[in-house]
Amino acid sequence: MTFPARMNSLDILIRPAAHSDVPFIADMFLLSMGSLADHLFAADKQTAKHSIEKLVTRNAGRFTLRFAWIAEVNGDAKGGLVACKGNLIERLNLATTPHLFGVMGLSAFGFIWRGAALPGGREAEADEYYIGNLGVHPSAQGLGIGSALLEFAETQARQHGLAKCSLVAALYNQGAVRLYKRFGYEVIETVEHPTLGYYRMVKVL
Repeated sequence: MTFPARMNSLDILIRPAAHSDVPFIADMFLLSMGSLADHLFAADKQTAKHSIEKLVTRNAGRFTLRFAWIAEVNGDAKGGLVACKGNLIERLNLATTPHLFGVMGLSAFGFIWRGAALPGGREAEADEYYIGNLGVHPSAQGLGIGSALLEFAETQARQHGLAKCSLVAALYNQGAVRLYKRFGYEVIETVEHPTLGYYRMVKVL
């Protein structure tokens, strides 16, 4: 299934991610995770991206193509979305763990320990469609691609019979927070932390 959209006179096509998109999806994971990726992988960005590519290739829980979508402009990938029903998040988190050792070796213990110690609580509720990762390539930011992906997520939520979309946004990423607020998302929880603080935001459709 594809989803055509038009933003700022730009034709955008949103389609399911394919195996050939793994490097781009890895970039979008890294971009959207921000300081969280630095914290979890505890590695330079190139090493972290290499690990993410391997995880995505394995369809490793949260790092999966199953729930990933690509936004194309003139046939070029410019944005990525990873989103699913909120009741799947804990299951996907658990499914990620075995793959970490295959990709990261003993370093996986550090990833798991740091993940378990993250601030905050539940990312999403069962009655929400959860936007886990949304990224737009730096060369295409400000063109409406992020907005098109948010609209697509709302369409997916309705198709799943859900009346809410949710996401988390880093406290430092005020540009993204402003975009989400313009789209009708409201902050329902603020988690304070020097580097990993975030807002949990929800939109009632």
